[in-house]
Amino acid sequence: MDSLTARHLARELDARWRGKRLDGCGFDRDARAVSLTVDGHTVRFELGREDVRVVEAALAERATGVLRGWTVRAVRAPIDDRRIIVELVRPGRFKGSVERRADLVVSALPRARGALLRDAGGAKLAAVGADLPASVEARPVLTDDVLAAAARAGDAAALLCGRWMSPIIASWMIANSADAVDRYHLMCSDAPARPARCGAQVLPFPFCEHAELVDSLIDVGSVPRAEMGDDTVLDARHRRAIERMRVELERARDAPQVRAAADAIVAMGDVAAPATVRLASGVEWPVGARPGERAPDAAQRLYADARSKERALASLPARLAAAAAAPPAPRPTQLGTSAGRPARSSAPRLPYRTYRSSGGIAIWVGRGAASNDELTFGAAAPDDVWLHARDAAGAHVVLRWPNADAPPARDLREAASLAAWHSKARGAAVVPVDWTRRKHVRKPRGAKPGTVILREERTIMARPDAALERRLRDPR
Repeated sequence: MDSLTARHLARELDARWRGKRLDGCGFDRDARAVSLTVDGHTVRFELGREDVRVVEAALAERATGVLRGWTVRAVRAPIDDRRIIVELVRPGRFKGSVERRADLVVSALPRARGALLRDAGGAKLAAVGADLPASVEARPVLTDDVLAAAARAGDAAALLCGRWMSPIIASWMIANSADAVDRYHLMCSDAPARPARCGAQVLPFPFCEHAELVDSLIDVGSVPRAEMGDDTVLDARHRRAIERMRVELERARDAPQVRAAADAIVAMGDVAAPATVRLASGVEWPVGARPGERAPDAAQRLYADARSKERALASLPARLAAAAAAPPAPRPTQLGTSAGRPARSSAPRLPYRTYRSSGGIAIWVGRGAASNDELTFGAAAPDDVWLHARDAAGAHVVLRWPNADAPPARDLREAASLAAWHSKARGAAVVPVDWTRRKHVRKPRGAKPGTVILREERTIMARPDAALERRLRDPR
């Protein structure tokens, strides 16, 4: 969530909640989320996601928590800050006694996503997610001349120095430089929001080519599993699968620029990889060079990213249309089961967990030592990519990539993150993960289940990421 979205979302919540009593508040520390229930409607701040979302549940959560009976005094967002503050008040218990006050602060800042409930003295009453940093200083408002020049030159860095700016807004300004000044005036004014969906994000104004106007900045989210029937669970999974495809399709739209950047870097020869490269359009494109990386290596990395995005552009529109047109099939039931309770599936349980990378590639993860053997030597193809956390007990992981070229870098990193997460090294900040082709994995004679020997392995450093693990779960 960017600062402009936070500003208008706070306005919408203030209009809905001001002067109303809370039925309850819930802090979900596992999912890194906080929910508030007002007038039987629950709004949930999902902070564990890369793009922080605010969703409205279809059913009200049970009123629990320390805020039951409190009244919303106001909802506000500091200028150009990615946080929302819900001001709460509760009358004194006895006539004439002092009222109590508290604030619920929700932060969408990168690396500081979390929510903090504090009393009037600043003491923490409850929290979820990261510790919240101090408020940031608002960026200056860009002048018309500076804004127009930066938009025409494709200077995203200059645009991002201005108030209310974010990467998606800066990209729109560059692509629509003739309208940039007027749109920025609208952003800096008190004009009412015109919410629009751009990919998986809901923004206060249309900032993408295929923006879809919606009624609210509060998205229609999923209901907590405990309150769902099985059909609702399936429907929520279906919506999440569609959302993931929309996000991936939106990210893939810059494939031509990524390939052009790789072409430009290749032309430099064997030199140190630059931080940015200027494209033919004049746009400065970030290379994301790693320490000590050479230009040929950076180019190959960008080529792999471009190929992944091009595959997504070729396949995702049809998959997205099919998923949107076909509702999920209801769970089958059998005679003799309890009312409302689905029958257990008769399908055999797979010997591995199934995931799907951001690029749509299947990832299989073993469930234990015997399952690892079955996955590696029974299910995986010889040319599939095989991964395992180095020097740590854990799951065998297979990235279904039989092509002769190296797997896409992002998909490989995601598979490595799953290998790190499903290992005894899960608690480490960074985990070395070995990977090779399945055909280079051998089981010693008489060895215990799960024990293997590798050849031609390479190592990638991965971060165990619970949010990524949840996001990549295959909804099927």
